[in-house]
Amino acid sequence: MPFPTLSDLAAKAIAQSIQNETLSLDFPLDTKSSNNIAREILALGGDSFKYLKVYKNQLSVSKIDFTCCNVDAEGVRNLINFNLDSLDLGEMIQLKNNWPDKSHEDSIDIVSLLTQSLNDCSRRSMIHLSLDYQEFSEGWEKELSQMLPHLRSIHIRSTVFNQRLQFSNFCACFPDLLALDISCAYYLSGLQGIKNIENLQKLSMSYVDIMDINGYKELSELKNLKYLNVSGTNLTAHTNGTNSIRKLLAAEVRMEALEFLDCSWTSVTEHELRIFAKNHPSLNTIAAICTSCNQTAIPGIKMLNASSLSSLPACFEYLLSINQFDEVIELIEEIFNSLGYIPGNLANSELNHITNAVIFVLRESVGETTNLNTLMYYLESGLFEHELATSWFSTHIPEMIEFFYDVFDAVESTEFKEVFVEIIFGMLETIVKSVSPGILIPDRVLCFVFEKTVNLVNQFPEYQNQGKEIIYQAVNWMSCDQFRKFSENSQLVRKVYEFINSA
Repeated sequence: MPFPTLSDLAAKAIAQSIQNETLSLDFPLDTKSSNNIAREILALGGDSFKYLKVYKNQLSVSKIDFTCCNVDAEGVRNLINFNLDSLDLGEMIQLKNNWPDKSHEDSIDIVSLLTQSLNDCSRRSMIHLSLDYQEFSEGWEKELSQMLPHLRSIHIRSTVFNQRLQFSNFCACFPDLLALDISCAYYLSGLQGIKNIENLQKLSMSYVDIMDINGYKELSELKNLKYLNVSGTNLTAHTNGTNSIRKLLAAEVRMEALEFLDCSWTSVTEHELRIFAKNHPSLNTIAAICTSCNQTAIPGIKMLNASSLSSLPACFEYLLSINQFDEVIELIEEIFNSLGYIPGNLANSELNHITNAVIFVLRESVGETTNLNTLMYYLESGLFEHELATSWFSTHIPEMIEFFYDVFDAVESTEFKEVFVEIIFGMLETIVKSVSPGILIPDRVLCFVFEKTVNLVNQFPEYQNQGKEIIYQAVNWMSCDQFRKFSENSQLVRKVYEFINSA
């Protein structure tokens, strides 16, 4: 798993300072720095996109991803101030009333939207576009292909294919695509016409079930296809006990250049997977996460599954790279459910793989829901207690404790915090209960427990009794030297004293 670079850390710090209004940019930045800062600003979620307008003269942004934001019409129109080559509009339902399609209820006039939001340079330079909505104005694909002549990657997740938008017509309009994502498509009867996208290298069609096996046949004509994602099984396919790999085999599809296959969350069997791998000699990686092939190993193939705990970090890194945040939570839930109640059943090295994978997910800041659920599963699994018991508060423990708290503290939603604050109190309680004779809580951790316990109770008074028990337990294990050092911090002493003596 890659560590964040200094540039990444600097961009995150600048974005946070801009949000906190403690930093003002008064000079122009280069494109690379601007993209990094814009990415971190938008990752803050909410209405963070407004800062792009505030600093439009300082940021030379070329890539914008609104996935974490509910961008409004003003934020979309502000895009005209940037020369873009990549745009992800994220969820678009809130834009429906601003760009309605007068000829069809509930659809968006995407051509008008992009006409008003993209300048001439963006239209000439746009390489990637992502649209997440069900229906757009009739004929949009032809007009868009003319407006954005150099488009090489397009994501149209959750799109309805019907008489107004036929898949074959869509493919004819974008023959130069290198990447196409049609995941969660509605009413897609087949891939007829995809052979016209001769240079297509990456095709994502997760949660798409094509009933007729002949609908897959044209994939054999894609001589440059290297990545295929057929992950996810919709309810109908699951009930019928079928999956895309079985249909690809039945259709005798051969993709001679295929290197990466994702068939996670499907009913694929080990036998089917082995045959598929045999039929595709260029294949070098298979993602089969949360399938019956969790323990499958195929010679010469890198397997992204649960065949070993050491592969978990790679699984999470892959899922996050394709923005499969819900699937991250499902995998974490499955991992901890499979552990059982006693982490002692696993070697410390295996437990470290899980801990490292969890920390990686949290560091990626993929969203409040994913982060908090990940933290909850970890803290409630018994792994944290085991980590404290076996590490004896080694040097990495204080950083880990503070990091876990920061993940919770960064949550803006009070409702979310009310739901998950109990696990943070549980973490603090675990810390003070993990001490035994001869082992002291490090001074840094001790001060942290005192300060954060009081702060949390001030925010959530209903936990006052639990907070006091945590303080009492911590005090019971303090050494004389710790009492002396603690007494020198008059501000913290007064804070704790007032808390203990409060009603």
